[in-house]
Amino acid sequence: MATRKGEATKARILEAAADLLIAGNDINLDEVMDLTRTSKGQLFYYFPGGKEELRRAAAERHLARLAHADAPTALATWEDWELWIKQILRLHKRQGRADACEVAALAGRALDTDKITRDLVGRMYEQWATELRGQLTAMQESGLLRDDAPVTELASTMLAAFQGGAVIDKAIGSHQHLAHSLHQTLNLLRTYAT
Repeated sequence: MATRKGEATKARILEAAADLLIAGNDINLDEVMDLTRTSKGQLFYYFPGGKEELRRAAAERHLARLAHADAPTALATWEDWELWIKQILRLHKRQGRADACEVAALAGRALDTDKITRDLVGRMYEQWATELRGQLTAMQESGLLRDDAPVTELASTMLAAFQGGAVIDKAIGSHQHLAHSLHQTLNLLRTYAT
């Protein structure tokens, strides 16, 4: 059974590895040990599969961060959607071009050579799309969105606007593409308002 100190050490290793992935770096065990002030023995105790096990665990941690930080929780009104977009853009604008962006980094993980990591990323995208579709369906049920609104397609469009805008902005050092894509997608959603 792991001690509290042991769990803290494992968490420190995992967070450092996730940070490396988000920054666009591959996992380097020596770098992880330097960042976390841990030994090779400690690292292999918690991740006996070595680099591959740590990469997968770090990818899972990255996705867990995203699920907690960026997934919408309650988008029951148009004002909720506007506030969610403002929150995303506020966080986005705080980042410099060289700063890691967890949303933009997700696109890179989708191309990972490790099938398990790719599958994890795919499940994350599916989860986001399902959550967005659920929010839109709830708006239909409350009478704010027309019954003929294609909620599945609209959820996919919002997700693509979020991901695509973040990636393009990170690549060119801008903040405009995410803002434009999210606002235009919200305008599209509003065309189905009752």
